[in-house]
Amino acid sequence: MNVLPARRRAAVIVFLATVMSYAPCAMAHKTSYGYLKADFAGEAVSGRVELAIRDFDFAFFDFAFGPASNGDGKPNLGQLHRHERQIDGLLLNKISLGSPGAPCSLEPGPIAIDLRGGEYFMILPFSGTCKALGGPVQVGYDLMFDVDAQHRALIDVKRDNAVYSGVITPETKVLRFGDDTKNLRDTILAYIYQGAHHIWIGYDHILFLCSLLLPAVLMRMKHNWLPVEGLAAAFWSTAKVVTAFTLAHSVTLSVAAFGIVELPSRFVESAIAASVVVAAINNIYPMITGRLWVVAFAFGLIHGFGFASVLSEFGLPPDRKLIALLAFNIGVELGQLALVAAVLPALFLARRTITYTRVVMPAGSLVIAVIALIWFVERITGVGDLLGG
Repeated sequence: MNVLPARRRAAVIVFLATVMSYAPCAMAHKTSYGYLKADFAGEAVSGRVELAIRDFDFAFFDFAFGPASNGDGKPNLGQLHRHERQIDGLLLNKISLGSPGAPCSLEPGPIAIDLRGGEYFMILPFSGTCKALGGPVQVGYDLMFDVDAQHRALIDVKRDNAVYSGVITPETKVLRFGDDTKNLRDTILAYIYQGAHHIWIGYDHILFLCSLLLPAVLMRMKHNWLPVEGLAAAFWSTAKVVTAFTLAHSVTLSVAAFGIVELPSRFVESAIAASVVVAAINNIYPMITGRLWVVAFAFGLIHGFGFASVLSEFGLPPDRKLIALLAFNIGVELGQLALVAAVLPALFLARRTITYTRVVMPAGSLVIAVIALIWFVERITGVGDLLGG
């Protein structure tokens, strides 16, 4: 029996710790989005800020007026109307519009409630006047970031028949619109970042790729897993899997983003969870071993619709749809390559050990399969949220 050297033992521990870490992370994670829309006409501005009721309660739960929702998740209209002036101040103090150094003076309108995708949103309309609005328009947003680093704000600005879109993150709380060259660069960088970011918070996509990477440093012969001889063989095996997955999800992401084909969200998310289960079980009871890239391509088609649902929440800039879509795809690919770079060396170091083939492969795959099976049950039934899937 092989004795596991310290270096390889460390690699095994790192990998298993990485896989196991996704369960509590996924349990805690719930991506949230805010929306800020503004329409400039001369020195006047009108628009609205939109925030999910659950996010408002999460960010402002310690204020004296109590939660904005009832125990059943529905908005507490009495609370909202009684404390409307306080809520107006909380929201408007966290946004800014206007010329750099000269923000517009904003007045709130009556709060409204909207139901979207089963979730209630608070909508605060506003209007105001802006001084010295001759150059670029600057938009600031700082809601939720102090309590939720995964929160994202989707910005839409109209001015002089031009439409601008962007994404505000905790790292970039201010966007500037009006300089077309800079706006193009910002659009590309923003969508690359969001593509990579979605991979790193998309635990189902990550676990699917991990399931495909586990056997990438092995080959199946006579019902046994044997180590590949060199890093080149492992690299090319991995490259075929990742490339196939990328090509497939790029196709369906594109057709879905442009509205050519659309599938129900529950079906897509359930199918993604099922793909993770199948890929993980295949490592324990091998059915397909020689052409994992085929599996990656087939399930990549489904994962592409999942990426598209995220992209639809961001929205695509009307005048730069293709550029933003390409940038998002690049970001997804960069996120995947970062995962491969982090995981593959550890797997390669451990590949020759019995511990890897008899413990890491089955145990890691079993953990992945159980997590994904829970997600599948939650998504297909719409009941429960044990792992945030």
